[in-house]
Amino acid sequence: MSGSDKVWVVRGGGLAAWAAAALLVKTLPAGHSVLMEEAVSPALGEEPEVVIAEPDGVLVQLSDGADLLALGHGGFFLGSLLQNWREGRDIAIAEQEPLPGIDGVALTDVVLRATRQSPTVPDYAALLAPLQFQARVMAAGRYAHPSPDRQSPRSLLRPRLMLDARVLTARLRDIALRAGVRETPDDVREVEAFMTLDTRANGVFSGDGDWTGRLGYDRCLTLRYVGGDHTPRLDMANLVEGLANRSPLPGGGFASLAYAADRTTADVAKAALAAWLGGVDVAAQSDVALPPGLDTHPWSGRRLALGPAAARFGDGLGLDSILLERQLTQLVASLPGASEQISACAEAYNEAVVRDIAHRADRLHLILLCGSQGQRLAPAGNNLARRIAQFTSRNAGVGLDGDPYDAQHWIMLMASLGLMPRRYDIQADRLDIKSAMASLGRMVMAFDQTLAALPAHSQFIDRLREGG
Repeated sequence: MSGSDKVWVVRGGGLAAWAAAALLVKTLPAGHSVLMEEAVSPALGEEPEVVIAEPDGVLVQLSDGADLLALGHGGFFLGSLLQNWREGRDIAIAEQEPLPGIDGVALTDVVLRATRQSPTVPDYAALLAPLQFQARVMAAGRYAHPSPDRQSPRSLLRPRLMLDARVLTARLRDIALRAGVRETPDDVREVEAFMTLDTRANGVFSGDGDWTGRLGYDRCLTLRYVGGDHTPRLDMANLVEGLANRSPLPGGGFASLAYAADRTTADVAKAALAAWLGGVDVAAQSDVALPPGLDTHPWSGRRLALGPAAARFGDGLGLDSILLERQLTQLVASLPGASEQISACAEAYNEAVVRDIAHRADRLHLILLCGSQGQRLAPAGNNLARRIAQFTSRNAGVGLDGDPYDAQHWIMLMASLGLMPRRYDIQADRLDIKSAMASLGRMVMAFDQTLAALPAHSQFIDRLREGG
């Protein structure tokens, strides 16, 4: 690092800090350097213990995530199972490629027409469930790589990776240091930063960025356990005490309970989470204040809030690491080449990142509103209210700029949660409903046959680690 370098100072020592450092040092042009400040490893509870990352995303590209999988530090992640969410029913939620329509009519409208025309058929959600291929694969504990053949049901899969955060952070730290990132020695003089990236979770988000009323919790009990179930999914349960989550890792896993301090004591939270997990051995735990929220202007001037300093949902939800991935991807697209470009770069970054995070918050808010504790939460905001109204009026999804979830995903999610549309697309009336339902039956049969032939997630991972 020369005295003429434009120095990017990264504050923090967790996953977000080392990921940003490794990314910057590989991306910035000559004349820029990266310096780590206060790089102290965070305590348990200050960063996600399980990282959910896109297979071709920044975190995986930087760290060679496939190698981490082969060494036993993670697995494939397909979706979430909401346990006993509605009327004692489990709801499997996963993203998949949009299903093809029938003669130009969306499958969801075909199914809704069939539901409306015959009082003897199952409810709308029950009819849609067999069509949610990826959710069924996830709930069954199976896995296979997506197929490039668009005629194969496997082409609908959208897998992500579930990685051990501690191992990933250590690898990114090693990559960053070998690429030239420097750590601040204790006796160094004050460095004039060109840009400062702060990844430390400080304070409470305020104003529009405070989601405590929206999501209903402000503390998070976090623990790592050994033993137990290792299904390839995120399990969520709406307990009386709060929102429980469980994410598997090889040899154990990670669990959390997001709860409200004014309704649940720490001791009650520990007892509730232990009862939900059953017979597992706890390796480490913490209980920290962690109100959810968003910094509505994460890039302001020469300071950029990143990771837990910019947005957080709470450990175990899987969203914090997805948000970090999004922030890092947008950071690369917004990097300034000169001082005078910073304001324009900050504006583009803030718009893209804040919009994406807000969509994900709406999705979680919808899930929680439809759960047993929904009456305790703030009502749906404008964007979510628009989505709900559009769906309940005519079985359609609202397309908002930057939404990471497609319209079909919103429709199937809302139907699964028990919302019911009043009418379907009138174009569905021109179809021969018997023929259309026969087409749906053949699609479900193809899904059934494919699902039966898929290996268990554990078998697939074993073959991967054996080099098969």
